[in-house]
Amino acid sequence: MTKAKWLLILLCVMDLGLVAMHLSGYFFLSLKPTGYVIPLVINMILLFFINKKLWVGLGLVVGVPALFIHGFMVLFMEYGYTKIDSPHDKRSLMIEYRHVTLGETTYFYHFYKTRFGIIGKLLDDQSVEFMVRGPEYPVEEGAEAALGAHNPTWISKDIVQFNSWKGAKDVYLASSSSAVSTKEIDNFILKAKSNSDGETITINGMDFITRYDKKAGQRWIDVVSDGDEGLIPRQQCSRIVRNEERGYYMLEECTHQWEYELYPLTDGQ
Repeated sequence: MTKAKWLLILLCVMDLGLVAMHLSGYFFLSLKPTGYVIPLVINMILLFFINKKLWVGLGLVVGVPALFIHGFMVLFMEYGYTKIDSPHDKRSLMIEYRHVTLGETTYFYHFYKTRFGIIGKLLDDQSVEFMVRGPEYPVEEGAEAALGAHNPTWISKDIVQFNSWKGAKDVYLASSSSAVSTKEIDNFILKAKSNSDGETITINGMDFITRYDKKAGQRWIDVVSDGDEGLIPRQQCSRIVRNEERGYYMLEECTHQWEYELYPLTDGQ
């Protein structure tokens, strides 16, 4: 087999691998800032060596325009990147962000989980987008500050919470830690009010268990955090209530603190 054929096979394997990864939501994180500009350049160079005559025409008609258009799109989107490391293991979360200002400012965020910082998996349906207005949210502070990326809270090894300018935003690294629905929380509240004992729900990696003492006629909720080191430590609280004004389910009358913001009143992000 000639050298040209080996180069062509290698090129096809690389291209098919990148396509398969893209379709399944996996990416080489080192390529994210420049998109597919580098693979396109590699294709152009190798095809030139494989068949110079063919590539002179094909490159000018297809390759150069494709490279120019893709490069322009990468520059136009102006994505920035930052990475936060988990205190629990070797996993990390890479954040892809940008903002657009047209009177008000809209921030966009995509999240990729990675273990060694080489290949990242896009966390489907967990992208965050919010808009802010007014001088109380200075654009100069940047998209990282708007999300609260400098001070994230690892609620558990699979859940990261950001204290953004628009409230808490939770990102789930594992499907088993996916967001609970508001319907499930409402049902749990009803069971607690009906004096059910032993009913359990998991929210943000923490277990909440209804308790009822028949003799004393008292009810409460046990809070059990992951390793007792979560955002809300192990304790007892009186109830969970909907607070429409604050936009959160609130955990109230707790042992260590009067109340906690537990979960947004809207499902997902």
